[in-house]
Order: sequence, then structure tokens, then C-alpha cells
Amino acid sequence: MKLISILLALASLFSACNMKDVQPVFESSRVLTDYPSGSTVCYLDGKYYIMGDDAAEILVLNDNMNELERIRIFPAGEHIRLPKDSKADVESSAIINHDGKPSVLFLGSGSRSPHRDSAFLLETKLKKVERIDTRTFFDELRMEVKDLNIEAASVAGSELLLGLRANKSYPENYIALADFGGLNFKYNRKIAIQLPLHGAGISGMDYDEKGDVLFVTFSSEDTSNSYDDGEIGESYLAIITYASQALKEDKLAITKLIMLSELSPEFIDQKIESVSLTGDPRKLMLVADDDKGNTKIFTLSY
Repeated sequence: MKLISILLALASLFSACNMKDVQPVFESSRVLTDYPSGSTVCYLDGKYYIMGDDAAEILVLNDNMNELERIRIFPAGEHIRLPKDSKADVESSAIINHDGKPSVLFLGSGSRSPHRDSAFLLETKLKKVERIDTRTFFDELRMEVKDLNIEAASVAGSELLLGLRANKSYPENYIALADFGGLNFKYNRKIAIQLPLHGAGISGMDYDEKGDVLFVTFSSEDTSNSYDDGEIGESYLAIITYASQALKEDKLAITKLIMLSELSPEFIDQKIESVSLTGDPRKLMLVADDDKGNTKIFTLSY
């Protein structure tokens, strides 16, 4: 047993080392019909759960990227897109263990209080959505950063990671680390991301525990605050190896940074909003919003 443990540890280390030299490869893209403004995606038990920042429903896809169903999270309105001034602005999601069951946690951006100071827990087996008031927690985050805008989330070990997006007025991107239990969140600290780009903000994040690799997406747009949209620029995929160690530091160093339009012209004029591991080893799904109400998904292998 001891030899097996050593071999497994070496295999994991070898995998993380190899990530430095792996170049992600574009595989496919697809526009999702009649689903607005895809902002976040996560994968659980053979299904993808996608939410748009002004959508009223959670879109559920199977492993083949085909629609299975939609789970309503907000009341139906006259229009397919929720009004900007009152929407919850769900921009991120993560898989958490709640009452012994894996569930999907969707988070509002916190960029406008109180409308965007909520989280939503989806119990996937029951298709039940519970709203959580996160204003107290988000107020803690507002004490740490100016112009709060939560755009990414993941879980690493026992901590919730939150990506706090920069803008032209406040150009620093951060990852906030928080404890969570019983749907209570407690801020611990923040890490400044050492991003060698000007004007790009964090937009998505997922953690590969087996390979100890953190995947982070960034996008650029011409806006000076966390509320208004701006002209879409480039989007990027960052890879951080030995992530569990990197997340202990005060500043997060990026191992590899890829401009996505260099992988495929399919990424031009697409604002990448989220990244998720998939059911296939070494494959990622990315979700984009073109600021016109359309959602597009991409798959990469690495």
C-alpha cells in the first residue's frame, strides 16, 4: 500500500509538471439556442449546469452538450432577459458539499447592493433552488476591495475561491479565500493575481484537484466600473500548476497564459465568462457572452 501511495503521488506530480508544456487545443464550438448571456458553467454527475447573468433559468446539458432541461430560478417575465437594474447578476458557480450531497452553488456578483447580494443553491437530485442572503459576507469583501465584482468561483480543499474582477478604475484582480459550512461564508484573505496584461479581468475559474492545477479565464472590455459593459476585447486562459502551494502565497503567479483567439478565430468577439472541467480527462468547457444576449460554448483539450 505504501508503494502504491508513493507511485500515485509521483504520477500526480508528473502530471502537474507536464502541464507547463501542454498547449491547449481548440476542439469545437456551438451557439446555444434561445439561452441568454451565458456567464458560468460547472459539471456534476454527467451534466453541465449553465447560468446566464440575466437569465431566468438554469440550462442543463448532457455529456454530448445537448439540452436536457431548464430549471427555473426566477419568475417568468415578459422578456427572455431580466432587467439589468434589478437582476441578481449570477456570474459564477462552484460544486460544494451540502448536507452530505454535492450541489451547485451559484453566486451573484455583488456589484450592486442589494439586488446582487445573493447566492442560489441547486440540489440537483431534487431540482430544488434555495436563495441565500450573502449581503453580510459580501460586505466583508467590500471592505477588502473597491468596486466588488465576483466573476469566478471554485473550491480547493476546504476553501471557497472567489475571483474578484478588475476594471479600468481598479486594475487589480484578486482571488478571495473563504471558509464555508452550512451555507455560512467567512472571508479569510485575498491573493493578488500577477497578470502580465493591461485591462483584463478575471472571468472564470476551476480547480483540478487530481492534477493540482488551477484554470482561470480573463477577458478584456472597455469599462471603468463593475456595472457597465464595454467593447469586447481579447480573452485568455491561464494555467497555474502546483496550485495548492501557489494559493498559500500573497501573490499568485501564472505558469502559462494563452490568448484564446490564437487557438481559433472562433474566439474573436467572444467574451469568455467561465471555464469548467468536464467528464473527459484533460478537457475543458468554456462559456462566452457576446453582450448581445447570445451564449456560445467551446471545448478545449489539453
